[in-house]
Amino acid sequence: MSVTDIFASEIFESADELDQFLGNVESLMRRGQPDVAATLIEAQLMELNDGRHDIAKLAQATPVSAVRLIGWETLDQVFQKIDRPDQPVTAMSVDISAPLSLPAPDPERSNFREPDLETLYFTDTAFAFARAGREEIIHGYGRKAGVWRSAFEEAGAEIQVRGLGGVYGEVLAYERLHQDGLLTDPADCDAMALGHAFVAVRMHQAVRSVIEGRGLPRAVTVLVGSNESYPFFDAPVYTRGEYYDLIEDGEDGEVEESKFASLSLAPRPADYDPGSIFQDDGQVSGTSLRRRIRDAGPVEEPANDTAPVSTSLVTSLFDRLRRRPA
Repeated sequence: MSVTDIFASEIFESADELDQFLGNVESLMRRGQPDVAATLIEAQLMELNDGRHDIAKLAQATPVSAVRLIGWETLDQVFQKIDRPDQPVTAMSVDISAPLSLPAPDPERSNFREPDLETLYFTDTAFAFARAGREEIIHGYGRKAGVWRSAFEEAGAEIQVRGLGGVYGEVLAYERLHQDGLLTDPADCDAMALGHAFVAVRMHQAVRSVIEGRGLPRAVTVLVGSNESYPFFDAPVYTRGEYYDLIEDGEDGEVEESKFASLSLAPRPADYDPGSIFQDDGQVSGTSLRRRIRDAGPVEEPANDTAPVSTSLVTSLFDRLRRRPA
């Protein structure tokens, strides 16, 4: 049973209307407006039980500044490991992976669970990321995913997230009740769908925050997507050109070295092994990768350097999304 198999809602009149709302949210993210997307979702969550729903309260307690990414410092090494002299890494996609199984309710323990992340690394053999702007990337998305999706060079678990576990774990608990046919309150069904969307957008914002605060080892396109995780959002955070604009000094046009490492490309080592990013041998992705993420030990959690500045919104965006009167 999927998230939308049985439809019940206080906010949306039909599953199609919910899908249209989520499509609009994803479109905002693809157009580079994740703050607007997040605020629209938060506004809808606040409609549930007058803002007192558990998932709405957890979302309110999870600002972008509370979300951390760990493993970002390993990207330079990972890029060099995957690079070939004629085909460097030009894009990466940090994806939320759906859990292998939904957690069973446990009254004695909290529902806390951080999302599992999988990072895919691409070269221009998959798509011309090195030259593509945001519009070209948007046009590269098909009905379900980007045309580059299955052409990744490597999949890794180096980057993980901390700070989303409260709201994400609660959403998964509601999804488990839904799967078991026990989620009957329309407000709870709304909270489950909107909660998943909130986590996806907040993840996107967190990646943007880290890029702007800690930089990248080289200018690459960065996407945030989904590995079978509802609502399957997939959108560019920064294109290569946008990252150059970010690190360029406004006065003299010089590159800000603190946010940009060398672009020199390392040749593929003679002992290169596509599975050697991990502790044991063999190519990994999907199910086996997510098992390794779940079994991994704790990692030091450096704080993000900055949090994104809030974006002012047009009031009419909310007017169209107010709950319909009974």
